Amino acid sequence: MEYGEYAALYPEGPEESRFEQFDWEARRIMDRATTGVDGVHKLSAAPPTEPSAALAVARCEAALVRMLWRAEQEESYVNQKDGTVTPRVATAITAGSESVSFAAPPSAGLSRSQREAMYADTVREYLSGVPDANGVHLLYMGRYPRRSSPA
Repeated sequence: MEYGEYAALYPEGPEESRFEQFDWEARRIMDRATTGVDGVHKLSAAPPTEPSAALAVARCEAALVRMLWRAEQEESYVNQKDGTVTPRVATAITAGSESVSFAAPPSAGLSRSQREAMYADTVREYLSGVPDANGVHLLYMGRYPRRSSPA
C-alpha cells in the first residue's frame, strides 16, 4: 500500500516518513493470519485479483496501520504511581496553583495479547469470505488445494 492510498482512507495517521514501518507490521499481521498449516502465504502466492477482494485486503491493511499507529501513540501515556494512566499531552492547564488535566483514551493500557486480539478481529472483519486469486478463502487454514496444471 502506498502512503497516498492510506491517507485517502485515514487522514489521521503516521507521518509519511514512518508509514513504511507501520505498513510492514500490518502486512506481517495479515500474512500470519492468511498462512495455512502447510505454510502457503496466500497473499503472496495468489493475491486477490477480483476488485472487491483486493479492496478488502487494502482496507484491512489500512485499518491495521491506523491501529498500530494509535497503539504507538497510546504508549506515550505513562502509568502514575497510583496505577492510573494519563497522557503526556495536557488537555487543560490553569496558571493559578498549577493545575494540569489529562485524558486517557479508552484503549490505553491494553496488554499485548489484548492488542493482538484486536488485530485478529480486524483481519477477520475485513477478510472473512475473501478469496485469493485461486478462489481459496484467505482465512482458510487447512492445506492449500493444489491445482493440477492443464496438459
